[in-house]
Amino acid sequence: MLASVMQHLRGSVRRAARTAMLSVGAAIMLLIGLLFLTLAAWLFLVTIASALTAALILGALYLGVGFLMLALASPRDGAAPSRPAASSPNPPEHEGAKSLVMAFLAGITAGQKARR
Repeated sequence: MLASVMQHLRGSVRRAARTAMLSVGAAIMLLIGLLFLTLAAWLFLVTIASALTAALILGALYLGVGFLMLALASPRDGAAPSRPAASSPNPPEHEGAKSLVMAFLAGITAGQKARR
């Protein structure tokens, strides 16, 4: 039983690692694409305007996109997230995980006692 749990865990880790590696690869490819598009925009803008104007346009574009991304990432209500109440030692989202771990340990203990 423990071997099947470990095998499932290894499979989950492999899938997570594969997903992470593909995500990193995709992020690198997106960055390279953005660099080439920026270079193409620079070359186009330099042909129709001066280098100073091209730099101002691209700088303003990236600055605007950056501010837009910051605005989208900020909380909607503008207030800082509140801290959980001090009376509850375990947050509610960890109760299920705690129960799962306790059940797993109880099962292992029962299995060890059954072998004896």
